[in-house]
Amino acid sequence: MSKGLLHIFSGKKNEQKSNLFCHCSSIRYQKQYNMRKQRFFLLTLIAFILGACQKDELTLPTSVDVNFNLIPFTNNEIETQSAEILLKNSSLSQANTPNQNTAPGLIKKMEIFKASFFITDIIIDGKREQGEDVYEKIPFDPPLEIKLDENTTVSQKLSFDIPQGIYQKLNIQLFLGNEELPALEFSGVVTSGKSQPVIFNYQFGLKQEITIQGKREDGRPTDNIILNKNQKEQAYLTLDAAYFFKYFPVFLLTQHKKEELTEESTITISNKNEKDMPFFTTLQGRLEESFSFVFE
Repeated sequence: MSKGLLHIFSGKKNEQKSNLFCHCSSIRYQKQYNMRKQRFFLLTLIAFILGACQKDELTLPTSVDVNFNLIPFTNNEIETQSAEILLKNSSLSQANTPNQNTAPGLIKKMEIFKASFFITDIIIDGKREQGEDVYEKIPFDPPLEIKLDENTTVSQKLSFDIPQGIYQKLNIQLFLGNEELPALEFSGVVTSGKSQPVIFNYQFGLKQEITIQGKREDGRPTDNIILNKNQKEQAYLTLDAAYFFKYFPVFLLTQHKKEELTEESTITISNKNEKDMPFFTTLQGRLEESFSFVFE
């Protein structure tokens, strides 16, 4: 074979080898690209599944049972001078304010040891570290009546489900009373002079809205509340009559309710009655502060 033909044949052979190498490299690159693509889609699918599972976890409910307590009140906790100052600094006109010079000594004893209220709706309002915020309204038809007695826990009256999670804020809002039912009523007795105890009712006849910030027992209001679907939660909603009546103007009873005291009949004070407003002025804003909502 001539050298020219040998050279041509060798060149063709090298070209074929080169083309074969390029083709193999292309196939290898395509395989690597496909593997990377498959790996990307697989990782994306895994992330999606994990995210969906986490989202499902955050929607799983935790059951909460609410127990109710009342802290009673006795008149030795009344700060008479502070009540007088608050009354004098109020917006009440002199025409609507009874004579404040009446000696408070006529009232020997005052006790509050019962309370009741009607819940028409509650709103659960929570903000979590992860997951959507929680906002749920629960209506009661007919209204839910809560009856409280001193040192007695009322349980299994109210329960609700709430998504589990770490709550940075968890509030409960109570809507109390309607056109037919009073919002809240405290009950007890007052004793004046030598007379027998007289039944005493302090009534919020008009509708009330109460917002209470939830917290952990022995915790600060800023501490997180952790709710777990595997654990049934116990919460305690407490009404503190001792705090609410701390500045009650007991000295006004001797004149404003003198007839009921002397006749030993029932004394009823209501914010529906304009003449009774002096008894509410000094306690303005204290009702909401008298409620607490604590998780075990």
